[in-house]
Amino acid sequence: MMYTAILDEDNIEEYAAYLGEDEAENIGRAFFRGLVLLDDLDEPLGGMIWELKNLEEGQNVESHIHWFDAGNEEEADALFMRYSEMIADDGVEKSEVCIQATRENSKMKKILKQQGFDVHLMEGDDVAVGLSEILNMPIFKKSHSPSGCIYSLENMELRSYRRIIAKLDTLGQKGTCEDLSYLPLSYFEKNISCYYEDENGIQGLLLFHRSPSGSLYLKVMRAVAETQKEATMILMQMLFYAVEYMRENCSDSTQIIVDRHNDAAFLLAEKLYPRGFGKPVYCGSRMEK
Repeated sequence: MMYTAILDEDNIEEYAAYLGEDEAENIGRAFFRGLVLLDDLDEPLGGMIWELKNLEEGQNVESHIHWFDAGNEEEADALFMRYSEMIADDGVEKSEVCIQATRENSKMKKILKQQGFDVHLMEGDDVAVGLSEILNMPIFKKSHSPSGCIYSLENMELRSYRRIIAKLDTLGQKGTCEDLSYLPLSYFEKNISCYYEDENGIQGLLLFHRSPSGSLYLKVMRAVAETQKEATMILMQMLFYAVEYMRENCSDSTQIIVDRHNDAAFLLAEKLYPRGFGKPVYCGSRMEK
């Protein structure tokens, strides 16, 4: 006998080891959903975690499956039957899937195709590199004196945080966080993350999140200056600040991860990680309506 259970903040700790802590920590965020498939002894047989995009806009709603596991077609059928019911309630029109292309996941490509996904092997958006490699890059090899306008996120007042986040949300600049306006200040690494503030107010924001595994994910990198030249200067000053902090306080093996989700992030990754490549992934999509 098999049955599915919806993942939530009350039960996620029971399955964190199976899902992986980095994936499990997303359950409870505003637009993340999850399922686990259990046998009659309540042991996991499979599971999936997805994120809803454009849900608040109410149109072009998409589901992005970040994690998926099933032992066979029967288990996949059980998971996707419940998944289809849940995304229908959310008005999802299209599903996308992107999972790591490992030897263990090779069977997932076939299973996903059986579920109607057009799946291909691709290079993923995430580019990861060790801190030691960043510190050896010419631009970061020598220390940079911090700008007098750069401040640690630890020093930002809560009302100021809410104000700049609301501004970015209005501009549609959410970084990699669809739920940016719902995330507490404490979600971000307070000492590595920073902001740029001058007489005109807060002009830039650089936010990192430390995952349970210890990797640092660049979540938001935005400058709201009037000119592109000024914005670029602000972004680089914030990066210098963050890297200087990492140099003094983080292990050289710390993984820094940039999601090349848009043109700006892609250009940053190309500039900072000239030898970096995204991990191979299986990506696919299917229409739900």
